[in-house]
This record gives sequence, C-alpha cells and structure tokens, in this order.
Amino acid sequence: MHAESGQAGPVVLVAERRSRRSRLASYGFVIPATTLFAVFIAYPILWVLGQSLYGRNAAGVTAFSGVANYAAVLGDATFWIVVRNMVLWAVITIPVQMLIGGLLAYFIERHTHRLRGFFRTAFFLPVVTSVSVVSLVWVQIYAPYYGIAQEYLKHLGIVMSNSPIGDPKTAIYALIIVNIWQWTGFSMLMYIAGIANMPSEILDAARIDGATGWRLAVHVVVPMLAPATKSLLLLGIIGTLQTFPIVHLMTGGGPNRASEVFGTYIFKQSFVIGDTGGGAALSVIVLLLALILSLAQIILLGARLTPAAKERP
Repeated sequence: MHAESGQAGPVVLVAERRSRRSRLASYGFVIPATTLFAVFIAYPILWVLGQSLYGRNAAGVTAFSGVANYAAVLGDATFWIVVRNMVLWAVITIPVQMLIGGLLAYFIERHTHRLRGFFRTAFFLPVVTSVSVVSLVWVQIYAPYYGIAQEYLKHLGIVMSNSPIGDPKTAIYALIIVNIWQWTGFSMLMYIAGIANMPSEILDAARIDGATGWRLAVHVVVPMLAPATKSLLLLGIIGTLQTFPIVHLMTGGGPNRASEVFGTYIFKQSFVIGDTGGGAALSVIVLLLALILSLAQIILLGARLTPAAKERP
C-alpha cells in the first residue's frame, strides 16, 4: 500500500503540472484576441458613449448634458430624412442583389462550363474594385448631357436637365443602382458556394421525379440555399447601416440632404459642424439599431453566417 501511494504522488504532480501548463497556454491564446477586442472595439464604444453625454453650453465650454444630444438628434428633421433613405436603401438593394446574384449563380453553375471562371471573375470584379474608381466611373455615367445614363433616358423619351445624382428626387435611387451593381457579385459568390455544397443525390432524385428547369430551381435549389439567403439578409442590413464611401464620394449626402445616410450625417455632425456630442449620439443610435435588427433576425430567422459570408470585405 505504501509503495503504491508513493508512486501515485509523482503521477498526480505531473498531471497537475500538465493541467497548469494547458491553462496557461489557453490564456496565452485568449489574451491577444481579448486585448485587441478591448482596445479597438470595447474602448471606442465606451468612449463614444461617454462623448454622447457631453455637449457645449452657452459659454462654449464642454459640459455634461445627459440625454440632450439624443433629444436633439431625434428632434432634427434631417434624422428622419436619413431614416427614410436607409429604409429605401435596405428595401431595394437587399432583395434585388439577392435575386440577381442568385440567378447569376444558378445559370453560371448549371449552364456554363468552359467559361465558368470567366463569368465568376467578371461579375465579382466590382466587389474588389476601389470605391473611388467606382464613384468616378459612375459620376461620368450619370453626367448631364454626355453621360451614358442620359443617352438611354433620351431614348425612353425622358429628358433631364440635371444629373440623376444632382436631382433631389432621383439622387438616392441613382446611388442605390450603383450599390446594387457593386455588390451583386458578392451575393452571386455566396449562392455559388451554397450550390457547390448541395448534395448531388438530392438533385438527381428531384430530376428523376420530374423536376427540371424552373421547377427544380424554385422547389429544390431555392429552399436548400436558405442559409446563404439568411446570411445575405443579415449582412445586407448591417451593410446598409455602414453605408458611407459611395455616398460621400458621389453626392456628399446632397443635394439638399436628399441622399444623406447615417455615415455622411455622422461625419458632418462630428467633423464639419464640430458637434462631437451630437455625432457620438448618432453613432450610438446606429449601433443600437444594428444590434436590435441583427438580434431580431437571428431570433426570428435563425440566421447564421456561413464561412463564405465571414470573408466579406
């Protein structure tokens, strides 16, 4: 008995040391990610939240103002113009991008062979093109008198004296078209990944049962692409709230606030007007909207990001 207990002691000590080393190694892997999260995500959010509670008083001195910045933002008519633009942006761009992207993915994967790589690259190219280049090209397309868009409108009997992005009635819709053109390739890529992961046995069984063409696409392919669709819906909502570069470069939110989005509105409040408290309050409101909409979709639809979705730039 004594010999057995004497042998068990060193074994227990070795096991404890290995367990301790394993815990230390785990902490070593967790600490860098936790530090990056705290420095670049948690701290900025807390700093912006704190800034949103301060404002300048009548003497021009920064002082604690409580929720006054939030009340000023919600009482500003421009805020509700921005909300309208954001709703239009999401309601139009997300379904259209998914529809066109899904159709492109289906036809490329099912009806092209030798040129499959070419079509994939061609339709995905706008996604990886610089936003500055995209903006410059589309400003020329929308240019009055000589732009391609104006020429097509003339053939339809529509004559515009101004650029589509220079008219308050059409500016937001013109930008929505540019966004659809740029990001439809990403939706296509997501659906291509979904189609590639489909079990061939199910498709073969559906064909044997007589499902071909549109019947196969609508009743078999579309339901099996539900995870990709949910991921695109979630990413589309988040992307809508993050919209900034294309609007800032093409219209700056104008004319007359007609194309203002949250990104340009926050930028103007914080860096043009100099109202950092109001800009911070707007940022917090956008963050809360993103959290609420994302959580609601995850709860209601069970949306989860697929591996391909996590690589979106």
